[in-house]
Amino acid sequence: MSVMSKAVLTRAASGLSAGLRSREPGRREWLIIVPIVAVCALLPLVIQGRYEVGVMTLILIYAIAAYGLDLVLGHLGLVSVAHAALLTVGAYTLVILTTKYGVGYWWAALAGVGVTTLAGLLLAGITMRSRGHYFSVSSLAFAAVTVVVITQWTSLTNGASGIYAIPTPPGFDSTISLFYLSLIVLTAVLVAMFLLTRSTLGRNLRAIQADEVLAASLGINVVATKLKAFTVSAAIVGLAGPLFASWISYITPSSASIMEGFNLLVYVIIGGSATLAGPLVGVALVVGVTEAFRFTELYQTLIFSGIVFLVLLFFRGGVVGSVARAWSRVAVRRRGPEPAEVPEVAVGPGPVALPHLSPADRGGPAEPGKVLFEARSLTKKYGGVTAVSDVSLAAREGEIIGVIGPNGAGKSTLFGLISGVVGGWSGSASFAGRDLRRLAVHERARLGIGRTFQTNRLLNDETVLQNLVTAAYLHRPARGSRSADPDDGFLNTILDLTGLRAKANEVVSGLSIEEQKLVGVGMALAVRPRMLLLDEPFAGLRESETPRLMRLLEWLRDQGMVILLVEHKMRVLMSLCSHVYVLDSGQLIAEGSPDQIVNDPRVISAYLGTKNA
Repeated sequence: MSVMSKAVLTRAASGLSAGLRSREPGRREWLIIVPIVAVCALLPLVIQGRYEVGVMTLILIYAIAAYGLDLVLGHLGLVSVAHAALLTVGAYTLVILTTKYGVGYWWAALAGVGVTTLAGLLLAGITMRSRGHYFSVSSLAFAAVTVVVITQWTSLTNGASGIYAIPTPPGFDSTISLFYLSLIVLTAVLVAMFLLTRSTLGRNLRAIQADEVLAASLGINVVATKLKAFTVSAAIVGLAGPLFASWISYITPSSASIMEGFNLLVYVIIGGSATLAGPLVGVALVVGVTEAFRFTELYQTLIFSGIVFLVLLFFRGGVVGSVARAWSRVAVRRRGPEPAEVPEVAVGPGPVALPHLSPADRGGPAEPGKVLFEARSLTKKYGGVTAVSDVSLAAREGEIIGVIGPNGAGKSTLFGLISGVVGGWSGSASFAGRDLRRLAVHERARLGIGRTFQTNRLLNDETVLQNLVTAAYLHRPARGSRSADPDDGFLNTILDLTGLRAKANEVVSGLSIEEQKLVGVGMALAVRPRMLLLDEPFAGLRESETPRLMRLLEWLRDQGMVILLVEHKMRVLMSLCSHVYVLDSGQLIAEGSPDQIVNDPRVISAYLGTKNA
């Protein structure tokens, strides 16, 4: 029996490599906040005109709203045109409470933030299960409805006539004092964005933006995370609403128009989404140009359109995003490649276990032969087509179980049923004594079901280590610290077991097929599973690359893990598996030991053929 080398396993268990660090957005990036705030604070000392300071105040207010939008656009990938409407909701709340009901300014401003947050929560609750352009159309409808409501509810909002004589914040009556109040709020938002994007929420948002199915398979509650992000986004926009009302002094329903929503989108895109300085730079550039040519409407439109065209043509990541990427490329060239060798896997004794499979964490040693997963009469129909029909199978601890069949046999659908990606099925399924029928994908992952996909689904723009950190973060053992420190011994274990330690800081998209397969397996292991679903992990690997992965799977089996393996390389599958299930046209046509399967006439006829028999 092949196992991992003692040297590799010892290195994995001890978690040595204290210098290992993830290339997530750097902790030193908070220093960007200091020059941004310092420059903004000094501007009124240089540019002292009342009008010019007013324009700079407007830039700060729009920047606050743009950061709220960027949390959804840049970090979640959802295009929303509703954020100008949300800003207007906050502004109108302040105006109505102060002018019609005599509520104090600060209480009214707080209410404005609260009402905006509730409006965002309502919109998110209705739309978060939709994706792509469906969400965008929903946000457009929200903006249109907001304009209609404000216009028609004349008894409260004065309709199209708007509301005049809006009060200013007590103690901030002058133009310059309102500028500095806006700067204080913007500084708080910058700090909040820095912390949010480096928190669990930010990490989960990046995974969802890359691949929602992958994110769910890692244990991330996709809908709840999107709901939380949009609500926080609305709260940030809500901070800008009262400031905007005080700045403009006269507010009308047009502030909530779809065009204003598109303007906010332009600010974020031009500056660079998902960057700390991007939204502010975008607002400053667009509003600055617009105001500079305000007296020549024709040329103003032409110049503005030209700038937008040039930025989108030559700065695909926005101004700040493109500059940051160029700087990163220069830094990589200066640093040069990291001289490191991939640790090889050899035959030898290996007494070390993965932490979550150790007797202490399991409450006892693995029990080979004990049924961990069992399915009865699984059936899945797509209209009149039956993809899986009355399939029953069982998986025992310490076993590698194969699932084979021709293309279209229902193997991937079966894995989708087990992992929860595919819903609407009949039959029964249980894992570790838990009924799986009512459990979503992320709940099954947290229960201990990890999986890979037939086509690699990875966070391609992030490093190997960032992929592992994202996968592992929600599955840490309960302890006082909430650190996701990549030096955690568990991640070191995975890096060593998969032989990816030397590649830890390399971007996944630049790896070979074999290495990407190993990253996928590593992410599945980072979920701390007791059962692994591997969908064609050997596809695309050369003969020389296959033994490493085979030895890893054998070692995992020896630790008590259950592995369900879909694979077309029959010699690999037959040498690894103790039991094999054969599907054809969605039906289970045979099961048994590898020797029984290769000699079964039904299997030979449906799949193996005389050449492979």
